[in-house]
Amino acid sequence: MQLLTFPRRAYNLIQRQTQPFKLMLVRRALHGIASSLTIQYNSIYATLLGANSTQLGSLHSVGNAIGALVSVPAGWFIDYYGIKKIFLLSTILLAGSSFLYFIAPHWAWLFAAIILYYLGFRITCTSCTVICARELPNEERATGRGLCRTLASIIAIVTPLIAAALISNFGGISLRGIRPIYVIQCLIFIVIMILLARGLREKDFLSKPEDRRSMLSGVTQVFKQSPDVVRLVIVMGLMELPWSMTQPFMPVYAHEFKGADEFLLSGITVAITIVPLLASIPIGHLADRFGRKKLLFILAPLAYAANLCLVFSPANSKLTSFFLLLYGVLFGFNSLNMILSSSMTAEIMPVSLMGRWIGIVSLVRAALSIPMPLIGGLIWEHLRPEYVFFAAIAVDLFIRLPLLGSIQETLNVLPNEPQEEVFPDPDCK
Repeated sequence: MQLLTFPRRAYNLIQRQTQPFKLMLVRRALHGIASSLTIQYNSIYATLLGANSTQLGSLHSVGNAIGALVSVPAGWFIDYYGIKKIFLLSTILLAGSSFLYFIAPHWAWLFAAIILYYLGFRITCTSCTVICARELPNEERATGRGLCRTLASIIAIVTPLIAAALISNFGGISLRGIRPIYVIQCLIFIVIMILLARGLREKDFLSKPEDRRSMLSGVTQVFKQSPDVVRLVIVMGLMELPWSMTQPFMPVYAHEFKGADEFLLSGITVAITIVPLLASIPIGHLADRFGRKKLLFILAPLAYAANLCLVFSPANSKLTSFFLLLYGVLFGFNSLNMILSSSMTAEIMPVSLMGRWIGIVSLVRAALSIPMPLIGGLIWEHLRPEYVFFAAIAVDLFIRLPLLGSIQETLNVLPNEPQEEVFPDPDCK
């Protein structure tokens, strides 16, 4: 019955929200299409250009390092100079990354492409999170973010299959077959850039004028808000570690060790997408009623089961497709973890500090992720490939979950706005 009333309830929820949030729904859907075109082929494309497992890991580690460097400045620039310029810049970087992937003659060229991608991705995530944090009320935040994910999934669910058909038509899993997909991705990012330029109004997001020297004091105010701030930063940083370690190697592992072709790889992406499509709003509603932490603990084992399905699936048999698609379904719940944890992040901090706070969280997430792809590559090369996926389970189970248990529930937290600091006139001696 709830499924039948979903369109009406979703429409009513959207109608209650502001124009910037509605624009984010459209942007997120288009971004999902662009990402779904290539996400399962980026690592394979790098290996076709000559990269080994360690070099593949180093590509993503360098990208994480660049993303970490830009995370806090992105939050500061949003707070002080406005979100529209920063959002447009990030989208230009994403389009440039796609173009460099398209023209790359050697895997080393992908360092430039992946640096642009991580710069654009981190800034985009910070900008979108800040807008949602500012525009959504607490009691509808997790539901609203779930709706965003659901609508994006509805539009993007067929994209991997289209990508597989295009790659097959262009020549299969080869340089000739994959390369044209990046042109299409670049064009989608250009469309997003046009929508942002026309739809965002800078005056809606400008913070009140502040002395630029208050930048560091703003960071201090962030950490004064709650004793849970430091622990929540670490938990958010650890949230992506399993993904950071395994993501570059999953398509390669499925293709080389399990015999997955472009259609099965696309099927995995579709399976990952289906879960947010069906579960984002119900999980968000449950989190808005019962709290975020309980749901995070319940969802965590599903990602572990996904990695086990991938590793223990039989190779080149009738059951291979079943296990790899089951991997996709189970790992799809990992994206719901990010929705819930993002809600916790938004609820612990006042709006006036949101840009700096999101920037700090993004910095820690990116910084902790820097070595993980390279570590995964070294594990792959010097131990065994499947140990990459076992290590990801151990990090989450024995480090992140205990820290999560030590943090208070944020659903009903009402953060205090910091007192305005007064700075002396620089001309006074």
